[in-house]
Amino acid sequence: MTLDLRASVLAGLLAALASLGAGMVALQLMHGNAVMLPRLIATIVFGADAFDASKVSDAIAFAVGTAVHVVLGLAFALLISTALHRFGFWIGFFGGALFGLALYAINTYTMSRFFPDFFYFRSWFMVGFHLMFGALCGGIYELLERDRKSIFRGRVKR
Repeated sequence: MTLDLRASVLAGLLAALASLGAGMVALQLMHGNAVMLPRLIATIVFGADAFDASKVSDAIAFAVGTAVHVVLGLAFALLISTALHRFGFWIGFFGGALFGLALYAINTYTMSRFFPDFFYFRSWFMVGFHLMFGALCGGIYELLERDRKSIFRGRVKR
C-alpha cells in the first residue's frame, strides 16, 4: 500500500479544525475566553504581542492562530500518515495519539527555546489537545484511505 495523499490532507485539515474547535469550546467553558487558544498559537507569528488585545485584535488572533494550526496540522498529518498508513484504524488512532504526545513534548520542551511563549503550552489541557489531534488525524486517515479492501466485494477500491 502506498500513502494516500488525499486522505492525509483531509485528515490533517479535519483533525486540526476539530481539535482547535474542541479546545476553544473547553476554554470558553473553563475560562470564558475561547480565543485564548488561537492567541497562544498566534505567538508563533506575533510573539508575546499576540496576548495583547490592544496590539492584536481577537479576529486577527483567531485568523492567524487558526491558519498556523492548520498548516502545522497538515505537515504533522503527512508525518503521521506516512508512519502509520499500513496498520489499520486502531494503530492509526492510538499511534496517532502517541505521535500527538510526542508533538506536545517537542512543542513545549524544545520549541520553547525558540518561542518562549510556548511555556504556556505546559499543561494537562495541552497534553489532551495534542493527544486529540494525533488520534483524530491517525484515525481519520485510516477511515479515508483509498487503498482499503472493500468489505463487500473483496477487492481494492479505487
